[in-house]
Amino acid sequence: MKLLLFDIDQTLVNTGGAGLRALDRACQKLFQIDHAMDGIRPHGKTDPAIVREILRVRLANPAPSVVEIATVLEAYLSFLKDEVRLSAAYRVLPGIHSLLDELVARHNTVIGLATGNIEMGGRVKLERGDLNRFFHFGGFGSDSEDRAELVRAAARKANDKIGFSFSPSNVFVIGDTPLDIDAGKRAGFKTVGVGTGSYTAEDLLASGATFVVTDLERDRDYFLRSTFIE
Repeated sequence: MKLLLFDIDQTLVNTGGAGLRALDRACQKLFQIDHAMDGIRPHGKTDPAIVREILRVRLANPAPSVVEIATVLEAYLSFLKDEVRLSAAYRVLPGIHSLLDELVARHNTVIGLATGNIEMGGRVKLERGDLNRFFHFGGFGSDSEDRAELVRAAARKANDKIGFSFSPSNVFVIGDTPLDIDAGKRAGFKTVGVGTGSYTAEDLLASGATFVVTDLERDRDYFLRSTFIE
């Protein structure tokens, strides 16, 4: 049995910056700060870690409390649904629907999520693309601020759901940033870099990915062979 854990942003969908705009609106509402995300790189970070960075950089708060971070994330969620719904650039990335259709039909493969999004935010991003139906569990930024720990949480949930303990050599963490690759490696799993985000396939390979694909449409067959599914 293989366990495949997918990141969301730039691996499954491109929201056209909906999450960034929602965070900007949350910070404007709460703190009257405009363009709070300017200069902050969110790629591969958990939502709580991004908010922690905003509060440190914009409000000179070196140690935000759990309550302070949760307050920002609550405001963020209140704006995210509209931002995703109205985003003209939103799209499911090439080949994702057909690949997931094939994976869920296989008896030797289980798929889940491993994403820095808090769960409610991740579900909003997947909903517009009709992707939630493929993912019944996952590890999220709401499970842990640390990417490696949320990956481990996803694997534990898979074990509990399936009633089967996956060998680390049969678990693949799939994402588009070096932080995805680092998290998968620190969790003790194999990693797949997908060059559909801000990092090239070469960048992801250099970060230590087990293997890399340019995207999951053109390199679909290579992806399937390399995860030993076929």
